Amino acid sequence: MSTSSIPTNIAEVAAPGLLGTVWNWMLYGVLLVQVYVYIYNFPGDRKLLKLLVYTIFLLETLQTAFTGADLYYWFVSGFGNINHLEAPYLSSFDVPIIGSVVSLTVQFFFAYRVWVLSDKKSSWLCVLICIVSQS
Repeated sequence: MSTSSIPTNIAEVAAPGLLGTVWNWMLYGVLLVQVYVYIYNFPGDRKLLKLLVYTIFLLETLQTAFTGADLYYWFVSGFGNINHLEAPYLSSFDVPIIGSVVSLTVQFFFAYRVWVLSDKKSSWLCVLICIVSQS
C-alpha cells in the first residue's frame, strides 16, 4: 500500500477556491433576486437600460458557470491530484476579463447617472469617476 502524496497544507491550497466559488454562487442568488425585482417593478424602462441589465446578468451567469467548471476541475476530475488544485483552469479568464468588463460597464453607467442627475453640470465629476474606475 502506497503512502499518500497529499501535502499537509491541503486546506490552505484548496479552501480559497472552494470558499470563493461558494461565495460567488451566493452572490449570484442575490443577483437573481435583484434582476427579478427589476423586471417586475420597472417594465417601462428604456430598452437600452434593459439591455444593459440583461447583458450584465448574462455576463455574471457566464462567470458563475465558469467558476462551477473550475470547481469541477479542481475537486472532481482532479480528485487526489494536487496539480489540479494549483492550475487556474478557467479562472485565469473569468475573473480578470469578465470581472473587468462588468465593473467597467457598471462604473461608466454610474458616471452617466451622476451626469444626468446633476443636470449635466458635473462633467468634471464624471470624468473623475471614469479615471478612478480605470485604475
